[in-house]
Amino acid sequence: MTKFDLAITQQNINKPALAGSVSPQNDTGFLWGFFLLVAAFVLLMKESVNYAYFFKINQASQHFSPELLASITDMGNGVVTGSILVMILCFKPAWILRVLLAALICLVVTHLLKSYFDAPRPAALLEQINIIGEARHSKSFPSGHTATIFLLAGTAYLSSRRLLSRIFFVSLAIIVAVSRISVGAHWPIDIALGAIIGWSSIYVASLISKERLLSARYQYLILTALLLLLGTLSTMSKIEFPQMPIVEKLQQLYLVIGAFCLYVSYLFNRNNARRNMTTLK
Repeated sequence: MTKFDLAITQQNINKPALAGSVSPQNDTGFLWGFFLLVAAFVLLMKESVNYAYFFKINQASQHFSPELLASITDMGNGVVTGSILVMILCFKPAWILRVLLAALICLVVTHLLKSYFDAPRPAALLEQINIIGEARHSKSFPSGHTATIFLLAGTAYLSSRRLLSRIFFVSLAIIVAVSRISVGAHWPIDIALGAIIGWSSIYVASLISKERLLSARYQYLILTALLLLLGTLSTMSKIEFPQMPIVEKLQQLYLVIGAFCLYVSYLFNRNNARRNMTTLK
């Protein structure tokens, strides 16, 4: 371990306990959130209820700007969610391995279920619905966007004790999830299962992987590599809203902000490390 790594580690050890995270086993609020999502999923298993909520939400979306709805729903895109996670991990480096494991669990489970069920999307079964962006017809169950945004919300919830932070990210996840119905991409039951997957993925990862502070070198290598991967995916992946350039611009903005946060975090830690190294001498 280099002197820089040692100083960074000492700096994180000296942080007050209040800034730490919460053990998932002891967080009743998180578990209640899980039970509410399961209850919603069970309720939506009744086809008439699932259809009724879809029509109510989808028809109500006609009162909102398509660009606004597209920008909101794209926050569940892996590129955007990943960029925001990088911002969080810049200040919660002990959660890097947990989040990577949770993302892997979420990705594998979501894609396996999508391929197994291959459920038709609303556009494949209904004619008079509000569709924003390109119409998709297959692999509806579960919602991948909802899974990733609830993974983000779960990470923010467990890694912070600040009530406002928890309320903000959970509210954001709910809005993004509902927007998947608004744009005509998913059924309500799709987003319910997607939310369960994302929310439980970070819980399972937290049980498997304890908080572990990597050396500063590995922290920045991993986060930089993650940003580069997200940037590559943003360039190569098919755009869901090709007629709305603002969505792609916002994706790029999130990536830039993520890179900026990483750079600021590096400078801040480097300056503090120098002070700590001076103290250690």
